[in-house]
Amino acid sequence: MILGRYQLLVAVARGGMGQVWLARLRGARGFSKLVAIKTLLPNQQDLARLEGMLAEEARLASLIQHANVVHTMELGEHEGMLYLVMEWVDGEPLGFLLDRAKERGGMPLGIAVALVSQVLAGLHAAHELSDETGPFGVVHRDVSPHNILVTYDGVAKLLDFGIAKATQQTSSNTDTGEIKGKFSYMAPEQILGNDVDRRCDVFAAGIVLYLMATGRHPFKHHNTAAVIHAITTDEPVAPPSTLLEDFPAELERVLLKALEKDVEKRWSSAEEMRLALEQAMPEAFGDASRAELRAFMERTVGDRKLARREAVRRAQITADGHDVDTGARQALQGSAQSASSLRAISISQPAPEDVAELIVSEAVSNTQMAPTPRKRRAKAPWIAATLGVLFALGATLPRVFTPSPSTKAAAAPVGVEAGSPLPSAAAPARMPAPVDATLPATPTPEPTAVTEAPEAPRQDAPPAPARKPAAPAPAKAARTPGKVPSASAKAKPSGNDDLLAPDYAR
Repeated sequence: MILGRYQLLVAVARGGMGQVWLARLRGARGFSKLVAIKTLLPNQQDLARLEGMLAEEARLASLIQHANVVHTMELGEHEGMLYLVMEWVDGEPLGFLLDRAKERGGMPLGIAVALVSQVLAGLHAAHELSDETGPFGVVHRDVSPHNILVTYDGVAKLLDFGIAKATQQTSSNTDTGEIKGKFSYMAPEQILGNDVDRRCDVFAAGIVLYLMATGRHPFKHHNTAAVIHAITTDEPVAPPSTLLEDFPAELERVLLKALEKDVEKRWSSAEEMRLALEQAMPEAFGDASRAELRAFMERTVGDRKLARREAVRRAQITADGHDVDTGARQALQGSAQSASSLRAISISQPAPEDVAELIVSEAVSNTQMAPTPRKRRAKAPWIAATLGVLFALGATLPRVFTPSPSTKAAAAPVGVEAGSPLPSAAAPARMPAPVDATLPATPTPEPTAVTEAPEAPRQDAPPAPARKPAAPAPAKAARTPGKVPSASAKAKPSGNDDLLAPDYAR
């Protein structure tokens, strides 16, 4: 499946309005690069508005060049469909990492601080985005574990600027008073529909750090209304030290200031909070911390890393075959994605020569799977004996049935003279073009002259033949058409040929 200059391999995620694909960019001389592509789901009532949001996301995210922000490569359009191309992150969402860490004893406090510090660095790069006209005033507005990816090497990357807002520019994809994001990770001013700035993202980062450090959401309640009430009221957040003994006091101070409901009492920027975290817990930074973070990722999701990379490898192997669309559909079914998701992309039409190749492959595959060749081999001795008698009778009736030299030559397989023994089971592997020989030979019935010959002797032939020509050679030659070039006949006799059969059928 092709989208622009990218080959879609498999669907990896699906949300309310869009879908993310693992794709591959192919270049000259074997160059290949994995990417992630976001497409909009079809049949959206407000498709024009969603396309505007996707274009705005591409415009803002492509300008942010930072190691802790997922890189946006381009916004493309294929047959009227917009798609956003991003870097492929070899890692896991932070939400999954938290669940897995909880199953295996929890996340160490130093690991939580190190990861949130990286997120803050990426946020600051976005907040500081500007051009020759001045700052953009970008606010992410959806900082949550779902929008943070962590590579298997321990690098946190912020993604999804789909609802980001450039507060200092007139163009915006949000109407006045419109609320976007997840309520449980919103600042009070965001929930209330007031003006927001970078401190809104600082509040959300504080919620993420609180959850990672304590294992509990600071505003956890049984329903959304209760969560909104807990965030928008003046009641302060429960200090982490009330949940965990020996929680570092300085770290608690940094965390509680990030969760101040009064925006003026909050950290003024993501960078200010990051520096405060570094001073409060210096052991969470430096080379030793990075090595510990990599070791934590290996302990927690090392098995997932191997399985994920193997899945990516298999998706690429499938795409390298001729039948790319079929392989992608099988991968989609294996990933439990909706079958209707295929309608979210444009499927290119194969070239005529590709269609012919697929038809040949399908014919060969059907020949291998059909039971017909096996039945013919079982009847081969009886057919050979019958044909030998018929040829003996035909010797006295040259006008009824006399195999000419051209007929013998046509009946013999490629590289075998008429009347010579058939090649061994390994011989078909040396045939230069077995696939091309399959189509005309496989559907061909037994020669018509064989079925008509028995009636001719009853009319004018004596009951016994006058002479006995050498029958074995013609019998073998007559048995050959429709069987020797068969891909199944070549693949069945030898185990080595079974290894070659998938190459032809692929």
